[in-house]
Amino acid sequence: MRTCYGNFIDALRLYVRGGTGGMGYPRLGGEGGRGGDVWFVAQERTTLKTIRDRYPQKRFIAGTGANSRSLKGEKGEDCEVHVPLGISILRDDGKQIGKNFCFVLMYLVDAVIFLDSI
Repeated sequence: MRTCYGNFIDALRLYVRGGTGGMGYPRLGGEGGRGGDVWFVAQERTTLKTIRDRYPQKRFIAGTGANSRSLKGEKGEDCEVHVPLGISILRDDGKQIGKNFCFVLMYLVDAVIFLDSI
């Protein structure tokens, strides 16, 4: 799925996973914190090559929510992935999640995705 023309990359496969929620404390009616989200943020002067070079493992996993100590646990830390303007985001099965974004894209819970330049 990845095509290279010299230094140009037009597709990149990433693994992303949202954080899991924390454990609640049912005796006191407590709730565990929500897991963190993975956000794709469009940014100028970013290319798929810079993503590949900066993050060679190509894995983005958000933080786990905290267990409740009293009534409510804290939310897990979000993970931001800076991506180029105008890309398409596809799930591993090829279904398109979004395309041609120009600002904050979306968050994902659990997916293997392809970033595809248009």
